[in-house]
Amino acid sequence: MPDLDTWMKIAPKPPERLANQQWHVFLSYRSVERPWVLSLYDTLTQLGYETFLDQFVLDTASRLARALEENLDRSQAGILVWSPRNEDSEWCKREYDAFVTKENAGGFRFVIARLGEASLPAFAKSKLWVDFGNDREGPRGTGLLRLLYGLQGRPLPDAAVRLAVDIDEETRLALARIRAATADPDKARLISLAESPHVAWRSSPLLRCACAEAFISIGAHTQALTILDSVIREFPKSLRPQQLRGLALARSGQWRDAKNLLGELYELGERDPETMGIYARTWMDSSLATGNLLHLRRSRDLYAEAFNASPSSYYAGINAATKSILLREQDAAKDFAQRVQAIVGDQAMPGDYWRTATAAEVQLIQGKFAEAAGLYLAAVAMSPGRTDDHRSSFTQANRLLEHLGAASEETAVVRKAFAHLPPESVTSRGLEMAMEHASARIVHVTDPNHAVDAIRSSRYRIVTFMGFSAGGYEDPERVSDLLRDFLAGLHPRSVIVCSGATADGIGAVYPIANALGFSTIGIVSSLAESEHTRLSHTVNKIYMIEDKNWGGRRSDGTLSPTSVAMVEASDEIIAIGGGDIACDEIKAAIAAKKPVRFAAAEMNHAAAIEKARRKGETPPEDFEGPVYRLFNC
Repeated sequence: MPDLDTWMKIAPKPPERLANQQWHVFLSYRSVERPWVLSLYDTLTQLGYETFLDQFVLDTASRLARALEENLDRSQAGILVWSPRNEDSEWCKREYDAFVTKENAGGFRFVIARLGEASLPAFAKSKLWVDFGNDREGPRGTGLLRLLYGLQGRPLPDAAVRLAVDIDEETRLALARIRAATADPDKARLISLAESPHVAWRSSPLLRCACAEAFISIGAHTQALTILDSVIREFPKSLRPQQLRGLALARSGQWRDAKNLLGELYELGERDPETMGIYARTWMDSSLATGNLLHLRRSRDLYAEAFNASPSSYYAGINAATKSILLREQDAAKDFAQRVQAIVGDQAMPGDYWRTATAAEVQLIQGKFAEAAGLYLAAVAMSPGRTDDHRSSFTQANRLLEHLGAASEETAVVRKAFAHLPPESVTSRGLEMAMEHASARIVHVTDPNHAVDAIRSSRYRIVTFMGFSAGGYEDPERVSDLLRDFLAGLHPRSVIVCSGATADGIGAVYPIANALGFSTIGIVSSLAESEHTRLSHTVNKIYMIEDKNWGGRRSDGTLSPTSVAMVEASDEIIAIGGGDIACDEIKAAIAAKKPVRFAAAEMNHAAAIEKARRKGETPPEDFEGPVYRLFNC
């Protein structure tokens, strides 16, 4: 079996450069083909070629056209990447002319790499060109070796032909094995494949990235990150491993790390639909965690930017549509959805999960619930092992169902397609909880004891998070970190997370808990409904208690119905800061000998001062809150 050493011996080494030559190879391409070109760049770099690729050499102050001309003059050879999107590019035609002029002057040779089904123009057909129509993920095998030898004007030796055929065959079989191990998840098989010493696995990031993507699709994010970390060490400038690492981080709940990684790529000029799409997803995660609608808008705008730049990218388009629904911009959503339907149609695409799930989502946006349900079911059936992909689709579907105002029977028929997802692993909002009695998201309760009985009938332990609510926190990011730390010590198979159902302040626990696989409930006063208070979109089930107060103790010293339900339903309370109501409830919990944990956090200063101003009260100087004083007196 050929290994990396065999590849390094047979692949042609770069020839000696003349004194005025800085680069062995100059790569010319359109930016939309950058992922493919980066894979080629990685291979050339591994073989010792000094390769000019604009994003790694030119700084932001360079005058682009002049800098490219100067670097071409200092290059020994060139590769012109011709794709289906080159026909309308005057830039590529000018670069072709520049290559020809330089080749005619002597001391320079270039080869055309044809991607996809691109038709070469008449003026280019006389040049040596290599067909990479079937190598969508990156250059490999026969085509790659033909390209490398063609740069030096040499024919492929017999040993190189045999190696190229072997790489092509191993790549074909490996991709089939990865798909098979994903369909009925076999983690051990995927790990074994990723550890293969075969040159097809070691000379390019392609196959190990495919393994990592398979792990992501089945929810094995730790294994995916382990593979990707090793690939990134070997191919530090390759884009695909970075994209997948961002996706794995985001799906595992580490959206802030993912956002930093992808944001850096975006600012460095990576504006392909994959990078922008995953980056946009992290802004959505941020919006869910913080309740900041500007982050939701940023997510939608990034998806729209990617879709407008790459109109065939239905992933970016459908997400732009869905985020527009969440922003209540129906006209924009309709426009995006129609453009996406023109790409994916309204029928299942055999063997293509995401295309079929996207077709389902288009139908859902159009209010065609039965059609959407059928397509979701078809997508799940064709990829039964990709449960993390199913969860992602289900999360999106639930958001839409809520914002589209779907009736209960319409909601039920769509959700039925995802009935196989276990309760502890489902991360979508609006989802029925793991309780036999669960049937509606909001349950109105007159007697708080009825809510307590319903909640405690579950086999789960109820851990309730208390803190500041409408006023929010001075440092919400620190609070999010505290919430993650507390949740890390709990397990979604045995714990249901409870809080006060509203989106602000301590309501940040809901999206974080859902992202980690916890089912969630909310207990809130009926005043939330009459006062049109914003409830969290990521709480699975809400018990709305008939109450004339928001909670706390009434004038007669007894707990209000909402607080009775909150205290009695809880097995444990975790408080992060907290005001008067939280303080009353915690005192009652302590009296009932229920465990209580506390972390200090200040309320939002500006909100507290404004609240006092509206009430005509003296602005506060102490922002720690009553719960802090309870534990620190």
